[in-house]
Amino acid sequence: MAKALHGQPSREQILQEITELGASTVAGAQYAGVALLRRGRTLESPAYTHPLVPRVDRAQSLAGEGPAFRPADAEGSEKVRTTADPAEGVSVTRVDDLAADRRWPRFAREAARLGMRSMLSCRLTEERDSAGCLNLFSAEPGAFGEESAGTVAVLATHAAIALSAAAAVENLSNAVASRQVIGEATGILMERYRVTSREAFAMLVKASQDLNVKLREIAVHVVATGQNPAELRAADFAVARQ
Repeated sequence: MAKALHGQPSREQILQEITELGASTVAGAQYAGVALLRRGRTLESPAYTHPLVPRVDRAQSLAGEGPAFRPADAEGSEKVRTTADPAEGVSVTRVDDLAADRRWPRFAREAARLGMRSMLSCRLTEERDSAGCLNLFSAEPGAFGEESAGTVAVLATHAAIALSAAAAVENLSNAVASRQVIGEATGILMERYRVTSREAFAMLVKASQDLNVKLREIAVHVVATGQNPAELRAADFAVARQ
């Protein structure tokens, strides 16, 4: 399990691998998907094993209720330990029968109509403006027991580590790319305007501050056009931001 997740090079591939491992390794699971809650309002479905899963996510999003909308430490969620430390644990929410669940009546009713009866939801990530859950489903009521909850908690722990590593690699790659393009822009300005490296960099920084545009975006524009940063206008970046 750990090898499969940590061997995935991108965030998107990791999320897809999580769903496939969830459906194949968690007892009782027939379908799996990752749901991302953006800014506490909208659910996205970046990875899933069956087309029914994003339909269930949409039902949860439209209802504005369900496991993805509840805090990780909400009443009714189990704290499943994955280490020897009793303070550590993964939040898991289990629904034995969506057709009879009263916690989220609108969502549960629609999920049951789509053919889902059991659900196991495990929190993957908790960030400032988003939260991710691994959701497992079965067409049979009572499909998930303690063993299922334990397995999905272990999977979520490995997934969180893999996602964190992928994010670090992505941030490093972005930093290297930014440094390279800023260096190119500085070189262009030095040659074209006969200025020093420090003066060329100061031209880029001033344009970035004046226009409230990231330094990397200023540099990309200079590399592409050779334009003097002092002549740039906010409108030059409006299309890229749309």
